[in-house]
Amino acid sequence: MGAVPIAAAALTTTPGHPRWLGPSSTSTTTDRVPPDPATTQAAATAVRGFTADLYRTLASTHAGGNVVCAPYSVGLALAMTRAGAGSTTADEMDAVLHAPHPRPGALDSGFNTVDQMLADQYQNGDGTKQPRLTTANALWTRLDLCLRPRFRNTLAGYYGAAPHPVDFGNAPEAARQEINTWVSDRTNAKIPELLSSNAVNPDTRLILTNAIYLKAAWKYPFTETATAVGPFTREDGSVVDVSIMRGPFDRMGYLEGDGWRAVDVPYAGDGLAMAIVMPTRDDLAAVEANLNATWLGALLTGFQITDVQLRLPRWTFRLPAELAAALGGLGMPTAFTAQANFTGMSTEPTLRIDDVVHETFIAVDEKGTEAAAATAVIVRPPSIPQGPQFFVDRPFLYVIHDRLTGVPLFIGRVHDPLATGPS
Repeated sequence: MGAVPIAAAALTTTPGHPRWLGPSSTSTTTDRVPPDPATTQAAATAVRGFTADLYRTLASTHAGGNVVCAPYSVGLALAMTRAGAGSTTADEMDAVLHAPHPRPGALDSGFNTVDQMLADQYQNGDGTKQPRLTTANALWTRLDLCLRPRFRNTLAGYYGAAPHPVDFGNAPEAARQEINTWVSDRTNAKIPELLSSNAVNPDTRLILTNAIYLKAAWKYPFTETATAVGPFTREDGSVVDVSIMRGPFDRMGYLEGDGWRAVDVPYAGDGLAMAIVMPTRDDLAAVEANLNATWLGALLTGFQITDVQLRLPRWTFRLPAELAAALGGLGMPTAFTAQANFTGMSTEPTLRIDDVVHETFIAVDEKGTEAAAATAVIVRPPSIPQGPQFFVDRPFLYVIHDRLTGVPLFIGRVHDPLATGPS
């Protein structure tokens, strides 16, 4: 018997009463556990740690190219999967997720609190005056799969994911298309086909899905008529002509560190921002080598407001990624082997993760940013004021984050603004 896919789950919430939206026209309401603000800081620290680890791994495997990912989405999908793990499998997943103690309760409670806080703040935004940020989790199960009550209750209470039976056994292609449609609907069609044609088969038992979508206008929009072609120096020293946005000349976060400097470009409403980091000596790889939870936390919470003259290239990029090897290398190899323990999910024996599929899209222009990501964990049996100039004309790192919690949502780098996908 093959491994059972667990794909990333999608969760949509509304202020005061989060709700899971199923893949059909009907919706199922789940009773979410109330947020516990005391868990916010530990959860944010955990997300920053996982973000740094996953980004460094992806950056090393895509050397010389653009990178983008949404570790928050991956973390949610893995946390839901971990809710059914035991023994060594659970311990390794906790370590990779930087799960706070007590485990696993603090991780579930922390994600639940952060997710509901973000939903209360941004879910009803219009994308112009206030960012629109939505996340969604779903649980897709084989028709005859019996879930353990504790696993079912954890996913419903902390992640808003109710089980939705599909016919993996007799109609795997129809199930795949249904899941892809669900993801596409919740990412404004930016992730139209998360699961490829070979991702679902009759052995599939369970798929957990997460989707995240962002539409946000800049607090200080760039003037489109001021955009002009300018040089951008790539990592290898070659120069390409790209569209450089000019301005805004206004107040935003600025920070300098050892070998780098950064600007924090706010979105409308001031709650979300994009931190952009450029090296001041050596290359971007030297900055990336030091990227960890502590560095990321200091970056996202250390900005000082000043007047900044900003120039920034436009870019659009998409990166699909299979994360099994990356996550195994980060410290959770057992989950992908026959020794995996997911007995907390179901009475079904010998379940293991077959792959973790992730795809991210981002588009940045004069008006703002549109970004989306989805994750699938697949489990089977076995006047210019005085102030700094910040001209982004060479490779840079960026982090879209929530200023209140310090939670990073999307992270990436731009080696070439003209690249739209992996080469």
